[in-house]
Amino acid sequence: MRLVLALAFTVLFFAVAALGVGTAYALYRRPQLAELSQRVHAELTAQASPWVPLSQIQPMLPRALLATEDNTFWTNIGISFEGIARSVLIDFASGSFVEGGSTITQQLVRDQLLSQRKTIPRKLEEMVLAIALTRMDSKREILALYLNQVYFGHGAYGIAAASRVYFGRTPALLDDAQCTLLAGLPQAPSLDDPLENPTAAHRRQAEVIGAMEAAGGLTRARGRALLAQPWQLR
Repeated sequence: MRLVLALAFTVLFFAVAALGVGTAYALYRRPQLAELSQRVHAELTAQASPWVPLSQIQPMLPRALLATEDNTFWTNIGISFEGIARSVLIDFASGSFVEGGSTITQQLVRDQLLSQRKTIPRKLEEMVLAIALTRMDSKREILALYLNQVYFGHGAYGIAAASRVYFGRTPALLDDAQCTLLAGLPQAPSLDDPLENPTAAHRRQAEVIGAMEAAGGLTRARGRALLAQPWQLR
C-alpha cells in the first residue's frame, strides 16, 4: 500500500511540475481556447441543432451530471487532484493506462482540441488546457459548452439533440427521471443507449442517482421514486 501511495504522490508531483512548464504551451494554444465557443456553435449549426443556454436546461440535469462526472466542478481549477490520484491508483492496480479522473473541463478540451488517444503526454496536455480555459471562461460558460457538444448516444450531440431524440421535447421540459438518465450517458453512450439497451441505461441511471444521494443532492426516497418512474421515450 505504501508503494502505491508513493507512486501516486510521485506522479502528482511530476504532473504539477509539467503543468508549470506547460504554461507557455497553454499561451500558445490560447487562440484555440478562445474560439471554443465558436467551434461548438458551428458544430450545432452544421447539425441544425440550437444552442441551449443553462437557463433553458432543466436544473436537475447539470446537478446530476456534476454529481456523477465532476463533483468539485464549481471549485476546482480545471483539474481535480483527487481524481488524478484515484485514476493513478486504478491504472496501477489494472497494470494499464485506463485513464479516468477527467473533470468536465478536461473532457471539453479533449473533445474539441485533442485526440482520444490514451497517452500520458496527451493527458498532461489536457490538464494544462483545462486549467487555462478555467482562467479564461466562467464556470457557467464552460458547463454550457460541455452540455451543448457532448455526445449522448444515438447520433445526438448536445443536450438539444439528446432531448429531442430520446424524448421529443426541449431540455427545459425534461422531468427529473429523464435528467438523471441523460446525465449518465456521456460516459458510455453506445453501451448505455436507453433505446437499444434499457437494462444498461437503467443501471447507469441508478449510479447517477446513487452519486446524487451520496452528495446530499437527493434523499434515498426520492432517488428510489425516480428509478421507478417511466422515461417516456419516443
